Amino acid sequence: MSYLTLDTIARVDEIVTDVLAMDLLHSSRDFLAMVLAVAGEPSDALPIAIRRSVADTSLGETDIELVVESRGTKCAILIENKVRAPLMDRQFARYRMRGEAGVANGQWERFKIILMSPRSYYDLLAEDHASNINANLSYERIVDFLAPLAEFAFKRHVFESAIQDCRKGYVKSPDTAMMGFYQNYWAVASAQFPQLRMAKPDVVGKDGSWIYFPPLYPGNGVRLIHKFKGIGCELAIVTKKAEELLEALGPLLEQDMIARPTKSMAFVNVRTPAINHILDFEDVRADVIASLTTLERLRVFAMTDRVRQVITGLL
Repeated sequence: MSYLTLDTIARVDEIVTDVLAMDLLHSSRDFLAMVLAVAGEPSDALPIAIRRSVADTSLGETDIELVVESRGTKCAILIENKVRAPLMDRQFARYRMRGEAGVANGQWERFKIILMSPRSYYDLLAEDHASNINANLSYERIVDFLAPLAEFAFKRHVFESAIQDCRKGYVKSPDTAMMGFYQNYWAVASAQFPQLRMAKPDVVGKDGSWIYFPPLYPGNGVRLIHKFKGIGCELAIVTKKAEELLEALGPLLEQDMIARPTKSMAFVNVRTPAINHILDFEDVRADVIASLTTLERLRVFAMTDRVRQVITGLL
């Protein structure tokens, strides 16, 4: 009996294991059954949609979105895939927001959040991340599943290589320029706008150009976001009645407030100057303060009795 020799893969990118996992979900009923078991879903559930890199809303991106149906109800299994990359700020909290938005707009009745990663990556998660995850689909479990199946030898080799890659050491690698900007932004927000309750930044990657603020109302459905690369400051509301809500808010909007609906969100936007985070912070300090002032205006707007009644009535 001959054995295939596979070349060493020194670095496995997440897009590769994304695609391999999606291929297995399509081609192997047994693999699907394993994922359903990890998610705590019925074994007879059937997939009705599998998508990668889903960014349908302003709430961030889902690596793999698997929607299954069983006994007349749909469940979204939202999978975040990690080999070594650091987590973004509130990354899994935003997965939960996307899942809740899908329930609100009728895409599915329930959802589960799964981290697919080497087990050592999952073991190092901070509690604020781990608390938003339903389960870990470990690469080690995938390798064990693939091991007896000769036709999946290369797939197994890729996942094994990813495990070894992770074992070299998981080091958070924030983007230096973005992290510096966030720290300075937070210092100004904390000192001059404490009512916005901006959380002290943890790890921030190079694509962290949306700054999320804590929920304004109980739950996660209403919050402020500063999209500082160009869109400006927004009051973001998770709702399946976006157009109806914004129509009701219309007479209450201030002159420079722009209503913007999507399928699962309603936004009240105020344009503010785009900020180049790479510049010296003193060169953009005035624009940061102007933006924080606008965010405070949106906060006060959202907390007025009439506006709050409209929003909570149409969530």
